[in-house]
Amino acid sequence: MKFHGILVVFLAAAHASAHDLWLVPPEKPEPKKAAIFRANSGSKFSKSDHAPDPARFRRRLLIHPDGSEGSLEPGGTEDRSGLLNAEPDRPAMYVVAVETEPKLITLEADKFNDYLVSDGLAHIYRLRRKEGTLDHPGRERYSKSPKAIVQVGTGAGGDPCRVVGLPLEIVPLRNPFALKVGDTLPVRVLFRDEPLADANLGWDVPCDGDAPLGTVRTDARGEALVPIAQLRLTTIRLTHMTSPKTADYEWESFWTTLTFRIPE
Repeated sequence: MKFHGILVVFLAAAHASAHDLWLVPPEKPEPKKAAIFRANSGSKFSKSDHAPDPARFRRRLLIHPDGSEGSLEPGGTEDRSGLLNAEPDRPAMYVVAVETEPKLITLEADKFNDYLVSDGLAHIYRLRRKEGTLDHPGRERYSKSPKAIVQVGTGAGGDPCRVVGLPLEIVPLRNPFALKVGDTLPVRVLFRDEPLADANLGWDVPCDGDAPLGTVRTDARGEALVPIAQLRLTTIRLTHMTSPKTADYEWESFWTTLTFRIPE
C-alpha cells in the first residue's frame, strides 16, 4: 500500500514543470557558412525565458563527421537566447553539445519534493521518505549538458549515434533524420559512460505546454523507444539525481536534452 501511495503522489503532481536547457539548431544550415545554435532555457520547449551566456559554459563541443572536434564559439546573446557559432565544412551530420558549470541551490521541502515528483525522480523521493527527511529543504548541486544533432545540406556522412562523453547523455541508436511521423527512435541513456536503467525520459515539440508530450522509462540496458509525433523540431529530456551527501549539498542532479530537426 505504501508503494501505491507514492505512485498516486507522483501522478497527481506530474504537471509541475522542469527548467531545461536546449541547443536549438538552425533550420537549414549550409556548408562553409555560419551556423547559429540558440541556447534556450525554460519550461516550454523551445521558448526561452532568459538568455544563458555561452561564454560561461564549462565546455563547448562541435563534432565533425569524421569524429574530430571543431570550434563552437560563444556569440553573445540575442533576445532571450544565448548564441553559439559554428561553421560546418561539408554536407553531413554534426553533433554539438555544451556543459554548464555546476551551481548550488537550496529549495524548501515542499518545492523540492514537487520537483522530484515532476521530474520522475522517484528513487530520491523514496530515499527521503526512508530517511525521514521529506520535511527537510533540498540542498542540491546541478549542472546541464544539452546536445543537438544537425543535418547540414544533403550529405549522408557523419554519425548521429556518436557518444560525445557528456556526464548524462541521450544517444540515438538510429539516424533521426531518416524517420517519419509514426516511427520510433531507439535511444540509450548513459550516465558517466554507463547505461542508466529506469530513467524517466520525456519528449516534446515546440510550445506544447509545461509537461512533456510523453514519457517513457529506460530498460535494464538504459534503452527506450521514443515516438516521433511530428517532423521538424523535437527534443528528448532527462534529469538524473544522485545522493553524494557532501558538506555543501546532499543531492546532485544532472540535466540533459537531445534536440534535432527532422526535415519535412
